[in-house]
Amino acid sequence: MTRLVAGVDVGNATTEIVVARGGVPVAWDRVVTRGGKGSPASLAGAVSLLRRIERGLEARAAEVVMAPLRPVTTSVVEVPYGPERAGRLRVVAAGHPTPGGEGVAVGRPYPLGGAEPPEGPLIALVPRRTGFERAAREIRAALAAGVPIAGVLAEGDEARLIANRIEGALPVADQIDLAAVTAAEVVAVEVRPPGRPLRHLSDALFLGSRLGDPEGAAAVCARLYDVSSAVVALLPVSSPELGAGEDAAEGRAREVPAASVERAVVDLAAVAGMVSARAGTVGSRSLLVAELGPPAPAVPPAGLDVPVRLAPSEAAAARAGALTTPGADEDTLVIDLGGGTVDLIAPSGEVVAAGAGDLLTAAVAAALGVPRGAAEWVKRGPCARVETPHVTLGEDGVRAFLDSPAPPGLVGRLTAPGPAGPLPFSSAMSPAEWRSLRLSIKREVLGGTVRRALAALDALGGGPVRRAVVVGGPAGDEEVLGVLARELPGAPALGRGDVAGVLGHRYAVAYGLLASAPR
Repeated sequence: MTRLVAGVDVGNATTEIVVARGGVPVAWDRVVTRGGKGSPASLAGAVSLLRRIERGLEARAAEVVMAPLRPVTTSVVEVPYGPERAGRLRVVAAGHPTPGGEGVAVGRPYPLGGAEPPEGPLIALVPRRTGFERAAREIRAALAAGVPIAGVLAEGDEARLIANRIEGALPVADQIDLAAVTAAEVVAVEVRPPGRPLRHLSDALFLGSRLGDPEGAAAVCARLYDVSSAVVALLPVSSPELGAGEDAAEGRAREVPAASVERAVVDLAAVAGMVSARAGTVGSRSLLVAELGPPAPAVPPAGLDVPVRLAPSEAAAARAGALTTPGADEDTLVIDLGGGTVDLIAPSGEVVAAGAGDLLTAAVAAALGVPRGAAEWVKRGPCARVETPHVTLGEDGVRAFLDSPAPPGLVGRLTAPGPAGPLPFSSAMSPAEWRSLRLSIKREVLGGTVRRALAALDALGGGPVRRAVVVGGPAGDEEVLGVLARELPGAPALGRGDVAGVLGHRYAVAYGLLASAPR
């Protein structure tokens, strides 16, 4: 009987193995890669997976084929969320979801229940310990006594409770850091009806003239054009928050590392700007960087008692495996999307570029403020918002009935299909807004890496692309073909891999190793 040969692909995200007899796959499986790619833990995980497959076959592999390993490091670098301060002006709050009342007020900060109030108008400050009932009672008493309170800032989450208990339409904002406004010379607060943008605090002429800092008003307003509530403070000249070093640092442009084949860079602030994301909907304006590391030494896994044969490269193996897809031929461009890299392999040569599935996951996690485990599921495709316990609203505007009532905690939230049912991840965006932002992130991550790799491939003499096949874990993304089609010149025929006609879009490297390694 023909002997069994195992192709072992240790990737940045997953380790995949295909066992074949006479070139025909007889068993295959994958696990999450433990430790860094090429580390002892990752190699031990590969051995464990192979032993599991062998137990299922009730036979041992006579040979293992591997390729040199090159790890990729994906890191997240936090940067300030836009222009928090400009000159003496500071945005204290913008777009908080639970303001109360309505209108605009500009005045001096006044701790409620404090000493003799200064001349007005005043912005009352309500500490959390006061409570909404006592706060409303004291505000009503102060107004009756002629104290010119024009607006209210509450430290707790009680704006609507306070606003409903006082007469008049005073703007009331909550979840405010009172320490940030207590020492301010002047404070401005505006509250508009839900979904309606600000009219006054987004007006640079109004803000600059009323708060006394015309030079800084334009930069502040840039953050406030599409929110319904905001608080802005004018800090005193002697404020310790305006030290010379910090002020100078704010005046410098942020240095963004240059992207290349060796390094991928995603600036979430720029992505959010491209889709005009509303302030507060993007959880972070992080700068994300993925860098290609040096090749790891080709060390055979410990514990194997069979010969290990080395293939020339992972990219060559990916091409050999991907071209077994029905409809592919020798002129087909192979796009291998991995956890850390995008490999472009053509007859003219191959390019390995940093920035793939792991970077996409990190970008989605940072944009939404969710763990990476949740982002792995959320990034994959369309979502829906749970409108009522029985109805969802999709990204295409279609409402659908649920088979069973949704838990109360899901109502009003976006959900994506998760490992245990609907996975909630945001209440700040509509389905259409998240679709726009998600596709923009994918174009920046996957599309941007493919663009750089194509440019490098052209330098190797690559010709026009007539057809291309996409393989690797991220190839299962429901939107990846549409994203990549926009990056490939000439509108070539583009399809998802089906390795050996049975393995689907995964296992291109693992299966290709069996054909690409020299004997």
